[in-house]
Amino acid sequence: MRGEVRGWQVASPGGVGKLWEQAKDWQHGITSMSATQRTQRERARKRLEEQRRIAELRQRSQGRDALLAKLPKVDRDRDRDHNPDSGRKRKFLLGLLMLPLCLLALLTFLDLLFTETVKGEFWKSEGFWFFGSGCVCWLCMGWLRREPGLMYVFAHEMTHAIAVRLSGGRVHDMHVGPDGGFVDTDKTNTLITLSPYLVPFYTGVVFAIFGLLSLLMDMDREWILPWFGEGLRLKGVWVFYFMVGLTWCFHLTFTMQVLQTEQSDLLHNGEFFSMMLIIFINIVILVVLFIAASPKVGWSDVYEDLRGLFGWMWRMVF
Repeated sequence: MRGEVRGWQVASPGGVGKLWEQAKDWQHGITSMSATQRTQRERARKRLEEQRRIAELRQRSQGRDALLAKLPKVDRDRDRDHNPDSGRKRKFLLGLLMLPLCLLALLTFLDLLFTETVKGEFWKSEGFWFFGSGCVCWLCMGWLRREPGLMYVFAHEMTHAIAVRLSGGRVHDMHVGPDGGFVDTDKTNTLITLSPYLVPFYTGVVFAIFGLLSLLMDMDREWILPWFGEGLRLKGVWVFYFMVGLTWCFHLTFTMQVLQTEQSDLLHNGEFFSMMLIIFINIVILVVLFIAASPKVGWSDVYEDLRGLFGWMWRMVF
């Protein structure tokens, strides 16, 4: 029969063209579907790789020490041969010896602060007001939930890294993220592990900037800013006091928050010894800041207070 080809009913030559177009459309659909599937599969693979990388970073930052030490094999074997309890006992005894030092440092600071504030009218000085304003500003930021956690993680890990370099070690890797961070190094000691709790990183940065600017300009010079009515008076030293108060309070509050959680840095050196050392160094730093801000208090006053308090404690005990 004309027009019949092996059971296929072909009505006209135009029908053949339509069938050919349908076949091409069907083939193009398969090709497009395969390309789409390949794209989706590639995206899924990339997502899995990214999730795996993030999980690995979190595991490294949470499951390992904030400071990772790549010790040689000899050192690891030596650590296993020694009794770890003996090291903890030594650190505990050192902590007991530091307890009266912490008490002396605290009483000395409180006595200097009380004497200078009440009798010397330290509360009227520029240093007191602007340092206190910086502290209050930071506390208000915390009350408003404007705490830059990432900035603290950066300061924490950067202080670790600087302590490593000062100790003669090498930093192999460093990670800073909102969930935590770590420093990978070939050296570790008490200074390295506890340095972020002892040294206010951003306060040190403020001191460095102030020192450099002091070489270029007079920081006690009064500037008039014309943006507020008749003008706002401003001194560079006022900004310095304010930033020192803000950054020191930043360091203090974050350190207190971090110490409330279980920290491997403290466990590595013994919690009691670590706490005594942290308290002592931070009080000493506060005394140094107080002396720098007070126009009348000097190190001779600190010495006299320490001698009197030590004699009083000696008579109380013996």
